[in-house]
Amino acid sequence: MKKILILMATVLSFTTTSCARTAPKAEAAEVTQVETTTGVPSTVKIVPTSITGGQAIIDAIKANYPNKVVLIDIWATWCPPCRAALKDIDAIKPTYQNKGVVFVYLTGETSPQDKWQAMIPSISGDHYRLTKQQWQNLCTDLNIPGIPAYVLLNKDGSVGFSNLTEGGYPGNDVIQNNLEVAISK
Repeated sequence: MKKILILMATVLSFTTTSCARTAPKAEAAEVTQVETTTGVPSTVKIVPTSITGGQAIIDAIKANYPNKVVLIDIWATWCPPCRAALKDIDAIKPTYQNKGVVFVYLTGETSPQDKWQAMIPSISGDHYRLTKQQWQNLCTDLNIPGIPAYVLLNKDGSVGFSNLTEGGYPGNDVIQNNLEVAISK
């Protein structure tokens, strides 16, 4: 009887200890502040190259914005529809930035670095440039057939809106409606 009680106490202590452990947090992206001559707030951030899976990349980005509504725009400098969407969203961006929404722009090495660096000072928000492998994994793992594509993260980090599998700019009305819902949660 004594042996059974000791065995049960030992098992219970291991179980309690295991349950008390917290899940590891997603590794956050590294931040590099970029000075701009235009005065437009832009920040370049880097997802560590050790993070390669599509969802892991989104999780690393999400880790930088706890309790924030985040709109992720997946785009490229060479993509005419992406550049047109950047201009379209400018009409609504200041309103939502004032409400605390973070605009994140995600591109890969297919965007020439010099062209990308020349463009980001005119695009207010946070910018991430993925390695070729990260970009390929993001597109493959998340079934992104084309760009631009968008993911809206609610304050709790859950996905509030996504057109990843369709691609294309859904329009300011769709973005605004989804932002309002996310802000109200």
